[in-house]
Amino acid sequence: EMRSKALDPFKLRKLEDEKDGAAKYDIPFIINSKSYQDLKIRVKKAIPYPFATWDWHLKAWAIFGSAVFLEFHSLWFGPSYLKSLVLGVIMAMIGLCIQHDANHGAISSSGWVNRLWGYTQDWIGGSALLWQHHHVLMHHAYTNIDQDDPDITGDLIRFQQLTKWQGRHKWQAIYTWFLLPLLGLKWHFVEILDLSQMIHLGRPMSKMAAGEARLALWFRAFFILRFYLLPLCVRPSLHTLSCYILTSCAGSFYLGINFIISHNFEGVRNVLESPDRKAHVKRDWASDQVETSCTVGGRILGFFHGGLNFQIEHHLFPRISHVHYPKLAVVVRQWCSDNKICYRHFQSFVDNLQSTYKHLELMGRAEKIHTG
Repeated sequence: EMRSKALDPFKLRKLEDEKDGAAKYDIPFIINSKSYQDLKIRVKKAIPYPFATWDWHLKAWAIFGSAVFLEFHSLWFGPSYLKSLVLGVIMAMIGLCIQHDANHGAISSSGWVNRLWGYTQDWIGGSALLWQHHHVLMHHAYTNIDQDDPDITGDLIRFQQLTKWQGRHKWQAIYTWFLLPLLGLKWHFVEILDLSQMIHLGRPMSKMAAGEARLALWFRAFFILRFYLLPLCVRPSLHTLSCYILTSCAGSFYLGINFIISHNFEGVRNVLESPDRKAHVKRDWASDQVETSCTVGGRILGFFHGGLNFQIEHHLFPRISHVHYPKLAVVVRQWCSDNKICYRHFQSFVDNLQSTYKHLELMGRAEKIHTG
């Protein structure tokens, strides 16, 4: 009892729904099935060392160093639209290639190494803490589950059929792409309120993370000073402001388009077929991760996308560094074939993009959609 009371300040919610005693957040999957255990054995044989290798570190330092150099060059010699565009892409690559592995714990078995590299998310104007809350705790745990996965929940864009249809959705296959560049401005400023209130995406964060949230706020203040205020103080002009907004928009678009195509395409599986969760029939977690994701291209695209074009492999093994994904993909494909699981692979980025467009178009046509 003493131990229970000591932990009271850190409780987030009650396990049982008070009204009917049913678990409100019941896990909608069968966890650690025999088939997934078999896959893990195969993967361990193929990839005995799952963490980052020397070439990961070489690429990481090259990307991060390039971003620092371009920021300094723009501050000292003045910004230009070309430099701003390139800087935006490089900052997005920090998010895709560096912090993503780090905040999944995939760089090293040493926590402090992952932690330090994870703070590169704060360097580019995000938050390692909020990213872990959003991406690791919510998106990865509840991929393509209505109301639980923040990447498909909301009414501005109708990603899946349980979202209530509204008239504007008829145009979402067009306007969605124009919203992606605005994500950065939202992250840079709106998230300050989330960190202050310890609530992100409508869900409270653990009070044990209060110290991390304060540190994140200091990081955010430093970013706004470094990225927005200092350049405007050195060269106060609309040109300077527009260049740095261009950087934010370019980076946001590059990041956003990578994530939106990974789980939204023709024939993608949405875990819940009805808003009535009691009617849901649980399936293997691993097979659902495969069928709610897709893989596109290969090793070359993976270099620029931080391996996130291997989205299926990443969702099955998020703590394996992306440098191993091409080798991992061979094992996963064979396992899917052996277990008759649909593995969706697009030959090119354009193919994946076209399928996402058609999916958005389909979801925007009518209130009731039968996706088959």
